[in-house]
Amino acid sequence: MSESSLRELGMDLFEERQFERALAAFAEAVRRVPADHRSRMLASRCLAELGERERAVTAYHACAEGLLRRDYLLSAMAACKLALELSPNERRLKETLARVHSRAARHARGRAAVPPPLPPEHLYDGKVDTDLMGLLGEELSNRAIEVLAAPDTGGTADPQGRPPLPLFADLDREAFIDLVGRMVWRTIKAEEVISREGEPDDHLYVLVAGKAEVTRKAEGEDRTLGFLGGGSIFGELALLTGAAPTATVTAVSDSEVFEIRREHLNAVAKSHPAVPQLLADFAQQRMMRNLMANSPLFQQLPESERGALFQRFTFRPLQAGEKVLVEGEHSPGLFLVLAGELVVQKEDPAGGVVTLGVLREGEVAGEISLLTGLRATATVLVPRKTASAYLERNAFHQLVQAFPNIRTYLEQLSDRRLKQIGEALRPLEIIDADDMMLEPETGAA
Repeated sequence: MSESSLRELGMDLFEERQFERALAAFAEAVRRVPADHRSRMLASRCLAELGERERAVTAYHACAEGLLRRDYLLSAMAACKLALELSPNERRLKETLARVHSRAARHARGRAAVPPPLPPEHLYDGKVDTDLMGLLGEELSNRAIEVLAAPDTGGTADPQGRPPLPLFADLDREAFIDLVGRMVWRTIKAEEVISREGEPDDHLYVLVAGKAEVTRKAEGEDRTLGFLGGGSIFGELALLTGAAPTATVTAVSDSEVFEIRREHLNAVAKSHPAVPQLLADFAQQRMMRNLMANSPLFQQLPESERGALFQRFTFRPLQAGEKVLVEGEHSPGLFLVLAGELVVQKEDPAGGVVTLGVLREGEVAGEISLLTGLRATATVLVPRKTASAYLERNAFHQLVQAFPNIRTYLEQLSDRRLKQIGEALRPLEIIDADDMMLEPETGAA
């Protein structure tokens, strides 16, 4: 039986809660291929389920060290996290996490000296000749830990390459270790929804392993926006602003994620006050990259000039029920939707209110009044918490003077919207007189 077949067998046994037999399958897979850290981590979980907490921690630690050696930093963090749940104060786990952090730091030179590796545990060399599938009880446990705690000596990290670890590497080392200890590690089944469009969520998610699909409702159907792989981060804007997610993220395959909740960040911030600002900066940078790549407003400029445009805006959270524009009043400025949505409505002369459309990420509101100097032609409502970038009136006029392409785009957008308003309010044509069927009068004398 191959090591991949052994792992699949072990996973089936684990699902059936046959932890001892699953341990034998996973440990045998590692005995054959020491670099099979997926099996090593699953075997560690089996040891924990069997009450072998100390041995589970030791196996997790060996797994983390092997993953770190091969630059699988998020998976190394996951191994440390699971071990810390069993032994929260374990020094060797925190030292390994410190080395993960230093390995990933973007400006490691002079900022975070890498602690030396711990001395190898000579007690375990992994040289077990026995096929573990035939063992039971204490003999299995003793042999399995020899294999699982032995170091993976293959693979080396590139000392010149600093693998990206967004957000985590920006934290101070102690804040990073504190956060890893608090956040949640979850396994997600294929087709399970991780985050749903429009539903309040105060979680930031890190996809450790697996694949997820991003979809959004459009005309009553789910439309695929893209796919996420290991290392992807999503939900940071919802966590930061309280705005509901604007897309649904669903696991395509069995996956692993870290969940960072607002309560985790608040707890870390008590000892490390800089953490909230780091998250805000991180979210702002990601918003800026997304807007510069996808927003029609930014696509009017060369990439080299888009950053300067974004810097002119200020962040402005909008609350449900707020009116950012009121029909008949001058627009205070230009609103650019970052997350959430704005609803455009206009009073119908015939009575009632007509909904003209919904503005989502990358779209703007307020340009008609600003360009013409006239009062707003429609009311713009906030149906749910929304994050926006805002440019007040004077700054807007400076913007369109500095960037003629932006003025041209906004003038064309304004013309299209005014035409849409006219069409939306056009009265229905009455039936032509020639097409009307008149019933003949009856009962004439």
